Amino acid sequence: MKAEIIKPKKEKKESKNLLNPIIYLVLGLLLMFRSNQVVELLFYVLGIIVIIYGIKSFVLYYQNKEIVQYKNINLTIAVVSIIIGVLLIVLSGVLETSIRYVLGFFFIFMGVSRLLTSISFNNYKNFSTVSNIILIALGIYSIFFSNAVLVIIGVILVINAIILFIDYFK
Repeated sequence: MKAEIIKPKKEKKESKNLLNPIIYLVLGLLLMFRSNQVVELLFYVLGIIVIIYGIKSFVLYYQNKEIVQYKNINLTIAVVSIIIGVLLIVLSGVLETSIRYVLGFFFIFMGVSRLLTSISFNNYKNFSTVSNIILIALGIYSIFFSNAVLVIIGVILVINAIILFIDYFK
């Protein structure tokens, strides 16, 4: 009987893709510098999708209008979907601004309430005071300039893209 030596199989080296860091970088830069336009574009796309769904419901209505259970449901869904889709497209700028204001005021409210709570307990000489001030600043930034959360996500995507580029070229 002959003893065989079992050698571990060579692991396949993880294939590195250059497309992912490029996508992360482009998306990150868009979110950092054009987050307002990105949100408006998302509302446009969502509006178009809802309109297409409404058109599909119209087609289903006309195909099945003899069947009692489909008689008014698909027609109602079609009309409502098209109206909502058009409103999403027409009001995309207003919706984007509304999201910024709501988010900004929420950040300011959270920062101020947490800051006042820590001051009332004489616990304002710690890291939470700094984070509360940062929350207030992010709220003000969101209201006057751009959606702070999307800008932060953009920064994270750019950092991730840089790390992936470095890893790719090693």
